[in-house]
Formats: sequence, structure tokens, C-alpha cells
Amino acid sequence: MTMDKTNRFLNLDVTMILLIAVLVFDLVVIIMSFNNYYFSFVLSTNNKLPVLLTLVAFYLFAFAQMIDRVFIITVTITAFLFLGLISVTNNSYHTIGSSTGNVKVLIGYRNATLGETNHFYNFYLYTSIPGLVKKVKEHHSIQTRGVTTDDLEVLGVDDAEWIDDEKVIFHSPYAENTQVELK
Repeated sequence: MTMDKTNRFLNLDVTMILLIAVLVFDLVVIIMSFNNYYFSFVLSTNNKLPVLLTLVAFYLFAFAQMIDRVFIITVTITAFLFLGLISVTNNSYHTIGSSTGNVKVLIGYRNATLGETNHFYNFYLYTSIPGLVKKVKEHHSIQTRGVTTDDLEVLGVDDAEWIDDEKVIFHSPYAENTQVELK
């Protein structure tokens, strides 16, 4: 074999391993989400990180394999359409901790305004594994009209009441108290 062919096969092996590793990571993220577990760094990027990692790994593999440009363009357009679709529900995230410091909750929030403002919240409990969170309450919403405060103030994050690190109650001036069971 010539040196050029050896380098091409070496690049193919490295890019194939990288693509497989990224696809395994994607599969792990999907399986975990079915069980309400998430990596906090994936949530904070609104699931864009796995799509972009997959796209980069695919490009490296396509370059090493000299894959047809039409296929590369098709994959790129599909990936950008998917990224645009997941960008529609762009959440922000905020972490709060219990008074004892033993429990941390990640709050995902966003709002939509059309006359009234609907504030949407998801709650995630940090696990003992760093960077791993479990969804404990989903799709809580509060509706307001003519309010200029931010989503966290509407929820009542500053007036959170912790009960034995097993429950947190948010006292909101805009809705009934929101209770989140953590255990």
C-alpha cells in the first residue's frame, strides 16, 4: 500500500470511530429522555449540542469517505430544519438550592405572549451523578396579563419554601402555590 492509501484508511478508521461514538451518545441521550433523565449540558443548549456534534462527525466521515455532495447537502438541510424546529421552544434554565444545600432543582422556563402571557415551567432534580438531572414535574404553566416581571418572579422563585428537601413550594403572587415533589 502506498502512504496516501494508508493515511486515507487511517482517517477512515478515526472518523468512523468518532461517528459511531457520537451516534452512541445520541442514542444514550434519547433512551435517557424516555426515562425522564437528561444531561444538564444538553438541556441548557436546548438539545442543539447532540445535533451539531452529529453533524460535525458526519462531515468528517463524509470528507474521509469522499461521499457525494448531494447526500451531504441533503443531510445538512435536514439538520438545519431540525435545529430550527427545536429552536421554536427555546427554554432558559435556572438552578435553585435548598436551604440545607443538599438538593438542587433546575427550572426550565419560557413564555409565549398573545394578549396574555403564558409562562411554562419544567422542573428537574439534580441526581448524585454530576451533570445528570431527572424531570420531576412537567408543564406547569401560569397565565398573566399586563405583567412586566420575568418568568422566575412570576413563578415565585424568591419565595420558595423547602419542606425537608422532599418538596418545594413556590409562592407566586400570580397563581396558586406551585408544589414540586422531589422524591
